[in-house]
Amino acid sequence: MDDDLNSAARVAGHAVVGEVMGFACEGLTIRWTDQKLGVCRWPPMPEAVFAQLQFARYRPTDPEFIEIKDWVVRRIKAYLGGAVAESQITGVVDLPWLTTDLNMISVVTRNVFGQPGPDFDELLTSEIFYDIDLGLEVEDLSRVVYRARQLWEHEIQLVLAEEATWLSRITDLLQEKHTLSGHETRSLRPVS
Repeated sequence: MDDDLNSAARVAGHAVVGEVMGFACEGLTIRWTDQKLGVCRWPPMPEAVFAQLQFARYRPTDPEFIEIKDWVVRRIKAYLGGAVAESQITGVVDLPWLTTDLNMISVVTRNVFGQPGPDFDELLTSEIFYDIDLGLEVEDLSRVVYRARQLWEHEIQLVLAEEATWLSRITDLLQEKHTLSGHETRSLRPVS
């Protein structure tokens, strides 16, 4: 398998779906470390989302909660976009990478969908296990990955099909240059 192609496809998927979901791409790279990783940088999370991440400050009855939930769902879709794009381009769904991506927001996801109320969805919250051999808590995101795919994968497939030319252009240029700015990423989008 071509690691550069896999990384480029995944990161391009994050960028395309993220842009469609309202997250302006600030830059992409497939050479973040010595490993063949990739990263798509977006603006920092809004203050209300950060407060929810840190303190579970807001409840479903608070007006801020709607904004937080919307941000979380859009970000899950943007992360899912990487796995779906990689699958469309390479034929492989890299579940470990999708799990790693969703881990980036697992606490805030738990602090939204794990609260009692109309948005409660236990399957969108990670399970915490105590590993006796390791002597520490271990977070399992497998049910979050499954539920996110169940809820939004088809929608993301449609977004990426509609933006196939843009996805392909980003993937190709990212393989060549290894790093793109947000402006370069947006400049590759076909004009409608």
